[in-house]
Amino acid sequence: MAEKDGPWSWVVLCGVTFMFFLENGTMKAFSVLLPDLQEQLSSQTWIIGSCISIMTGWGCLLGMFASYLKSRFGVRLCIMFCGLVSSTGLIVCAYATNVYLLLLGIILTGFMYLQENIALGIVPEYFDKYYNLAVNIYGFGSGLAVVVYPLLVQMAQDHYGWHGALLLLGALTTHSLIFGALIKHNKAEKSLSIPLIRDNPQREIDKTNFILNLKFLTSILKRCDANLLTDPSFIFRVVLPGIANGYTVSGWLIYIVSFALSVGATRAEASLVATTGGIGLMIIRIALPFLNSIMTYRQLLYASSITMAASLALMTLFQSIPMLSVMSMIFCLGTGTLTTEIYIAARDVTEDDQYINAVSWFHLSFGFSMIAGGTLSGIIFDISGSFSLSFLLLSVVSLLTAVSLGLENIWRAITS
Repeated sequence: MAEKDGPWSWVVLCGVTFMFFLENGTMKAFSVLLPDLQEQLSSQTWIIGSCISIMTGWGCLLGMFASYLKSRFGVRLCIMFCGLVSSTGLIVCAYATNVYLLLLGIILTGFMYLQENIALGIVPEYFDKYYNLAVNIYGFGSGLAVVVYPLLVQMAQDHYGWHGALLLLGALTTHSLIFGALIKHNKAEKSLSIPLIRDNPQREIDKTNFILNLKFLTSILKRCDANLLTDPSFIFRVVLPGIANGYTVSGWLIYIVSFALSVGATRAEASLVATTGGIGLMIIRIALPFLNSIMTYRQLLYASSITMAASLALMTLFQSIPMLSVMSMIFCLGTGTLTTEIYIAARDVTEDDQYINAVSWFHLSFGFSMIAGGTLSGIIFDISGSFSLSFLLLSVVSLLTAVSLGLENIWRAITS
């Protein structure tokens, strides 16, 4: 076992940061390629947008099995397998000739979100004193990805087309296998005893098999810590903010490039708008250790919710490239804060051995709301012909975090 906060902990953190970099960057890459995918595959905006959002939603759904898979197969094997599958998915997307093949590739690519869940779950095993700093460091990888990927993908697209750009992304994703090899479980593995359901030689469904089925489902639910959903603090501080964050991030991340193109930006200018958002993420990752020392995570959750709502609303009022760039940066200051503080809140209301499941439930709420955000925002655009209404709805939904915390205060006042 490696010492907590020791030298090897920082090596592991580099691997986790790289996985965050891949996950956020891949999502952003598809948003840059969305207009070309729509044109080449002869599809509507909302269909391509919903396919991209499914990548996150499906991946977050897989994250619910992170704890079981980690105990059953080990951290290293799971991370390397997910890296191989997700890179294969990007290669499948590169050769897609229709929406169905694209969706298949995106589903395979979604395994990188399971990879991220498993990697995040071991961070508390390696860090104690510097845990909050570790959260901000691996979160910095997401900001760096939003800065680098739009420029990288646009450059690759200009030289090799969208097929070549996706092939390069697939090659880059294979490097997660190397980082997976550096990570191992830092606790004694607990034996996982889940009854297996054997085939009945006589093909009869008897009482014994029925009981085994119940035990299997009960064991899975126990392994996922489903009792967390009965904790109001967990719902108000983690699940509902996760829903608000997922919906708004999906709408912004998938459609901001198309939004910029719709108001007259060139391809290079539209990619630059996305890049400024990444700069905002990087800035807030640097500033958050200081902010966490002077403010509570609840205060930061309130502030981020209001910041996101205001920036999205202003995008719809002042539709110019400079304003979209500035507001994208401010929006990412908010969402970067919100995501980080949700992880801190999850650790605050759970024990170390529950943390991976707390993150999984957060990612599940985040993922399903991302599917809703990516799909509904695209449908509203296809109906209205403008992104203004879509982004205005994103602004309203982003206030759910502040509302959730207010409801928790009311609940505590009533129950006390």
